[in-house]
Amino acid sequence: MNEQEEFFSPNHKRLLSIAAWAKYLAWVMLVIYILLAVTGILPYRYRPDYNNQFSMGLWEFVKSNPFDGFSILITMASTILKGVVYFLVLKGISLGLNMIVETDINYRERKRAEGPQ
Repeated sequence: MNEQEEFFSPNHKRLLSIAAWAKYLAWVMLVIYILLAVTGILPYRYRPDYNNQFSMGLWEFVKSNPFDGFSILITMASTILKGVVYFLVLKGISLGLNMIVETDINYRERKRAEGPQ
């Protein structure tokens, strides 16, 4: 246990903790944005008509208003794309921090192997 404590410094542990949080937060953000995109069509699924009855479904709405349907599709794609961008940024942060820690550990091990000169 003492060897592992020497292997990872407190800074390494902090960076690895941030990397783990970023990795898990990336998946949470992706799921949230996909759910936001899906729930974006709910107001159009059951819209009241002139008699305040909910008779028009989503497909009928798209057939009767194709430009509005296209607008809904573009809005959904935009929302999902935002989620993908956040996902990739957070995954990149996670991988970058892990690479920084590994690189620092490799340099320390190389210095130990060379010994004092």
